[in-house]
Amino acid sequence: MDTSPQPPHGPAAPPPPRTGSHIVVIVLLLLALIIVVSVATVWVGLRFITRGVSVNVQDGDSGRKEVSIKTPVGSMEVSQDVDESRLGLPIYPGAQRLKDQDSANVNFSFGGETGLRLVVAKFETPDPLGKVRDFYKQRLGGDVTRFVEKDSEGKTVFEIKRSGQEKVVALESRGGGTRIALVRVNHGPTEAN
Repeated sequence: MDTSPQPPHGPAAPPPPRTGSHIVVIVLLLLALIIVVSVATVWVGLRFITRGVSVNVQDGDSGRKEVSIKTPVGSMEVSQDVDESRLGLPIYPGAQRLKDQDSANVNFSFGGETGLRLVVAKFETPDPLGKVRDFYKQRLGGDVTRFVEKDSEGKTVFEIKRSGQEKVVALESRGGGTRIALVRVNHGPTEAN
């Protein structure tokens, strides 16, 4: 056995620091930062939208309401004011417009120049369906792209489709008279007749 003295050792090195506790702190700080940024973004967005949205309700001609809603991303206007020029379709002579709830002029615009315009009106006449059908055949002539004598609901339908525009005339026999539904839909930047 060798009893020779061993040289003294220096002080023991300290144990390496635990890195797990720092990672938890960093993750918690990042999570808190994400929550603060999200709340701030939602708050700024809501302020922007509430200040940028305007709703306007007016009494139009003949006591009809007109509503317009404008937002930063687009607008919508609704009125019950419907006439032959807005429909772009002939109104059968002597036909009486049905109650206002069945007629509307709706305009949507989605920023810039894109938009959608929908005009709908319903009328009634005591004239028989055949006479009204002949009137529309003569007045719409070669513009009709599709004609259905009797669809699944028993209606006679004239359709006119052109680029960015659709028009529909639907006729239905009602108690010896005829109900007429006129619809016009425009897509795109300009309104065409």
